[in-house]
Amino acid sequence: VAADEGVMPQTREHIQICELLGIARGIIVLTKTDLVDEDLLELASSDIQDFVAHTFLKDAPIVQVSSTKGSGLDELVRVIDEQIQTIQEKKTSGIPILPVDRVFTIKGFGTVVTGTLARGFFTEDQEVETQPGGNKAKVRNIQVHGHEVDKAMAGTRTAINLQGLGTDDVLRGEWVVPSKVFRPTRVVDVRLNLIDEPGKGNIRFHIDTAETIGEMSLRNIDGIDVARIRLKEPIVASFGSRFIIRRVSPSVTIGGGYVLNPFPVRRFSSDIIKDLTSDDLGRHIIGLAKDAGARGISRHEFEAAFADEGSGLAKALQDLLSSSEIIRFDSVNDVYVHTSYVHGLKELIVKGVDSYHRKNPSSQGMSREHLRSSLKGSINVKLFHKVLQDLVKKGELEEVGPDIKKAGFRASLGDALEGLGEKAYGILTKSGFEPPKTSELALKLGVTAKDIEDILGFLRRQGRLFRIKDDIYITDEFEARLREKVKTFITENQTLNPSDMKEIVGVSRKYAIPYLEYLDRIHFTVRVENVRKLASSLKSQDR
Repeated sequence: VAADEGVMPQTREHIQICELLGIARGIIVLTKTDLVDEDLLELASSDIQDFVAHTFLKDAPIVQVSSTKGSGLDELVRVIDEQIQTIQEKKTSGIPILPVDRVFTIKGFGTVVTGTLARGFFTEDQEVETQPGGNKAKVRNIQVHGHEVDKAMAGTRTAINLQGLGTDDVLRGEWVVPSKVFRPTRVVDVRLNLIDEPGKGNIRFHIDTAETIGEMSLRNIDGIDVARIRLKEPIVASFGSRFIIRRVSPSVTIGGGYVLNPFPVRRFSSDIIKDLTSDDLGRHIIGLAKDAGARGISRHEFEAAFADEGSGLAKALQDLLSSSEIIRFDSVNDVYVHTSYVHGLKELIVKGVDSYHRKNPSSQGMSREHLRSSLKGSINVKLFHKVLQDLVKKGELEEVGPDIKKAGFRASLGDALEGLGEKAYGILTKSGFEPPKTSELALKLGVTAKDIEDILGFLRRQGRLFRIKDDIYITDEFEARLREKVKTFITENQTLNPSDMKEIVGVSRKYAIPYLEYLDRIHFTVRVENVRKLASSLKSQDR
């Protein structure tokens, strides 16, 4: 604060911004003391004390300096050193993030970016990328406060020489981060602290060193202001990233806060927001798992969202796994889902199988793929198979070959078609090797085309009928006779041709050709030019 001007409007806004950014400590420097007399200097100091009495600077030391005379500078350095001793150092754990505030070229080195390292640490030769630009580079050289170092730590002013990038490849506002960790976002859910009414229209969104325009949908949940903000340009963010919002015009600060969810998937949910605004990391993890839904969320995505947590994330995940609040269903890709979706998916699967049985009582079950495709929503395939297998293990569902059925379910033709199965089987038995087509059989029984398909399918699954072609079925007894007749003939005559089939079975060409094709299809016979041989005899010759 300048001694000759005192507290100005920009002073007030700067204090507000510092508080919105969560800054808890500071030093007040009263400058230009050489321009005022002792009385004015005392008055300026008193005004400042009154002004900061209800801010985070209420107990901050006040140092009077003059840059032209050099007075008070030694005292300022002493106070800074004194304050540093009691400040908690930034974490060096977590994923390193350097928000870029300057980009320039140094002859002999190439592109250099500078910024204050937000967390973690960078080392020489580390593979990095810029986000949201996505350009890859290698850390060639690091300087901290003008001195070359092997490692830059969180909280330090850092300059990094990026090998492989030009100055046009990096923009102010981007993050320099390890490769393949973060991805850009245009939508964020946030917690807000408003100091003025936001009004209608766009906002100006400042996060780290980036600035863009956005639209804000404001909510209040249990007395807490939260919002979903849609941005015009992509940014990078993680849980806890601080930001400031200002009006586009006039350009004044209206609030600030921190990011709750950098990649919201579902519609805005009060339940999820309550998890994310709690003070517990476990609840934060649960909130993101709920938001991810049945598609799941990977360990990699958790690490990007909670970039500042380091080993704390691993412990919190393990605790939630132990309490079954989240479930890991894909160990290869390390993907998790909230337990509510597992329970919900189990109910959907059981209901889906029940519904299928009601509509298809003659079917022994439904295929896995049919079951999965019948479920609405985006469901991870591995999650579906894990939940299905759990239901089978617990005995709620059963596997019958490739099909799934409810435990204890037995296929039947149902009340409407009960008794018609035996009638159909009787007609086909009497018809022998010259059965009626399915359409003719439906007329005989007085049923629809769908009904006859259900009846014949049911008998076929019981092993009592065999489908020769789409509209020709024969009974198990005659199918066995067909094989025996053909086997005997070929054993005695080496080959079988279409006219031979007509003779040995006693049918016209209308049936003879479908029987030949059926036996080929089930690999009982093999066609060699225009005759058939037994498949088993050819296999023995090959051996």
